Amino acid sequence: MILIIGANGQLGQTLKVVFKNSKGLNKKKMNIENYNKTFNTLKKLKPKYVFNCAAYHNTINCEVNWVKAFSINTNSVLNLVKISNILNFKLVHFSTDYVFDGKKSKPYVESDIENPINIYGLSKYYGEKIIRLYSKNFLIIRLTSLYSEFPCKAKKGMNFIDKIIDLYKRKKNISVSNLTISPTYVYDAAIQIKKIYKNINNQTVHVASEGSTTWFDFARFIFNELEINYKIKKVTNFDNDYIMRPKYTVLKNMYLKKKKLNIMPNWKTSVKKYLAKKNYNLFNSNQ
Repeated sequence: MILIIGANGQLGQTLKVVFKNSKGLNKKKMNIENYNKTFNTLKKLKPKYVFNCAAYHNTINCEVNWVKAFSINTNSVLNLVKISNILNFKLVHFSTDYVFDGKKSKPYVESDIENPINIYGLSKYYGEKIIRLYSKNFLIIRLTSLYSEFPCKAKKGMNFIDKIIDLYKRKKNISVSNLTISPTYVYDAAIQIKKIYKNINNQTVHVASEGSTTWFDFARFIFNELEINYKIKKVTNFDNDYIMRPKYTVLKNMYLKKKKLNIMPNWKTSVKKYLAKKNYNLFNSNQ
């Protein structure tokens, strides 16, 4: 049985769709910060695989509530590692491109040295490190720049695509950063995860869409696809906030490619598929 922890987020909900016989638990039913309750629940359920989608990933909030960030992203991961070693399930843990500092000018591969530059990235990096040091049976999957049909609570229920379209519909000013990323459709990632989760053991693996773009050009691509003519302002930092963010976090699926397991499509193909599903093409620049 596959148990999905943090099942009410965009990743968890998508995995529930793809892994039809899985069981999902949200924070109310399983708070992994509490070791004893987590142990008892997992002992009762007896999962073969535990997918840990639980994370504190609002980057701004992590800087302010750093104790909570480390509690969820680091200490709770140690709880799961200890329990997995006792109950003998495989821990599939999801991490982030933010473990890197963004100083490269070509895609990051799994063997690149981590060097996070903010609290969110640091807390996720230490979670990874704990798993690699102490877990007997694990798979760490790094994801990046996710969007999904399901709501993202950290972004007020909207992913990047939904947010800029909402701003357009409300005729608001749109400012988008020039940070370089690999926009990744969560459904594509979930299909890739289904292909690999059983047979890749004790590895850190990148799962990201092929190709790269900036958030600014990502927004322009969306509007071009929808035939919307709307002015977008380019800024140097996301949301014009004070958080240090890596300028370049494109991930390369090097491990998957070496093993001939990579099925991730180009990011443009996936965005077109997402827009078609959402039926955003119903409105145009004359609205």
